[in-house]
Amino acid sequence: MDWSALRLSAYLSMATALILIPISIAVGRWLATTTHRLKPIVEASLALPLVLPPTVLGYYLLVSMGGASPLGSLYQQWTGQTLAFSFSGLLLASLIFNIPFAMMPIQRAFEAIPQDLFDAARTCGLSRWRTLWHIELPLAWRGIHAGRIWCGADGRWQHSR
Repeated sequence: MDWSALRLSAYLSMATALILIPISIAVGRWLATTTHRLKPIVEASLALPLVLPPTVLGYYLLVSMGGASPLGSLYQQWTGQTLAFSFSGLLLASLIFNIPFAMMPIQRAFEAIPQDLFDAARTCGLSRWRTLWHIELPLAWRGIHAGRIWCGADGRWQHSR
């Protein structure tokens, strides 16, 4: 058995989760609490990998990371390596593919927190950061954990059903 493929998959899964979960917590919380007019556009953009077939998404990512693309040529100028077919390109593609799998459960968990708790926290004099650390994150933990599992499992099994 070739253990290098398993090692690469485990490393990619860990790196994806380590990068994506903090970003998903910040974006999911913002989407859960904002009434900004761009909210529907941001939600639709982040859910786009769900509606695109994996082959189409892979093709677009490959074209956008190639040496002839602005992103690919900029990366090549900075690092001297190509972005396509490298671990960095694989990680970037994994981040883009897994955004909805990590962000959506986290957003729903933050949306489920009752407004009364925020009012009580303000009444008790808790700052926004203390409210986040002591009230919001513990209550949203199940959604955060679900997002970690979904992006760690890479979410790909859904497309094979």
